[in-house]
Amino acid sequence: MLTALTIFSYFLVIIVFLPVVKNSYWIFRSLEYPRFQKFILCLLALTGWAVLFVTTGEVFLYAFLPLVIAAIYLVTKIYSYTFFAQKQVQNIRTRYPDNEIKVLSANVFQDNTQYNKLLAQVNATDPDIILLLEADTKWEKAVKKLEADYPYTLKAPLSNTYGLLFYSRFELSNARVNYLVKHDVPSIEALVQLPSGIKVQLWGLHPEPPVPNESLYSTAKDKELMKVALKARDSKYPVIVMGDLNDVAWSYTTTLFEKVSQLLDVRKGRGFYSTFSANYWFLRFPLDYIFCSAEFGLIQMKRLGHNGSDHFPIFTHLIYNKRLENIQEAEKADHDDMKDVKEILDKQVEQD
Repeated sequence: MLTALTIFSYFLVIIVFLPVVKNSYWIFRSLEYPRFQKFILCLLALTGWAVLFVTTGEVFLYAFLPLVIAAIYLVTKIYSYTFFAQKQVQNIRTRYPDNEIKVLSANVFQDNTQYNKLLAQVNATDPDIILLLEADTKWEKAVKKLEADYPYTLKAPLSNTYGLLFYSRFELSNARVNYLVKHDVPSIEALVQLPSGIKVQLWGLHPEPPVPNESLYSTAKDKELMKVALKARDSKYPVIVMGDLNDVAWSYTTTLFEKVSQLLDVRKGRGFYSTFSANYWFLRFPLDYIFCSAEFGLIQMKRLGHNGSDHFPIFTHLIYNKRLENIQEAEKADHDDMKDVKEILDKQVEQD
């Protein structure tokens, strides 16, 4: 048992700290995803060491102590997304409907044909904004009835799993589909006018993940996120960024995105709200996001049920209140962070 625990402990330490290496190759970046799962495995291994010590008096400190350090490191990475942490976006009880916006983001899974389940979720939540990802022309036809209630649209249906459909009940201006890094990976950008007249700058994203069969490197995803982060930081309007970012909340890139954009993560202090994979409960990560600027408070956020996709949809109900800007404080990028941003933007996208 001593040998097995030693080997298992060293293995865990390696996969915990390998993502610390700032390398865009997929094996480094993908290992950032299962940090919660790795924490559970570390706890199991530490329990094994405790049992071994109690029963035999044996312990190998050169394996046990690095494992303890690895577990503590993982806690520092995931703690902000637990119920024990301070909420970054405040709960708001006072309602002002004209300043509220309800947002539904759903990666529908291109081959999913259970269209009615998604439409039922739309009817149940009654969102003002809908972003559908992995949407092709079949999905466009299947949900065409949405246009009766959502007259403002942006569409880029594609068969490469990066198509998107955007529907808004509220009036749009300066609305367009962008291809920020790759010619076949669209995103959307629009000014959304709330009933009160307040305009909100919104981006909807779905960059490539760093996994085999998609992209071997995270460079394209990182570049897209940093481009939007800089735009969000410089926007004169309140901001919402939404979509499937194909990155976990505690990754280096997402943390850098938050600092540069100065946006808030509604998840912080509330839970993981893991959206992928909907098919395997033990392998779930928070990949689908709603980020907002400090002028927004939260009325409600919930992960919706299974609709045939490999992602769960996320529904978020926000309210604009200018006074919150003086109460809620976003992290800010320092000089070293901005150097990293420049390196990301200057880097050429690798050919897979």
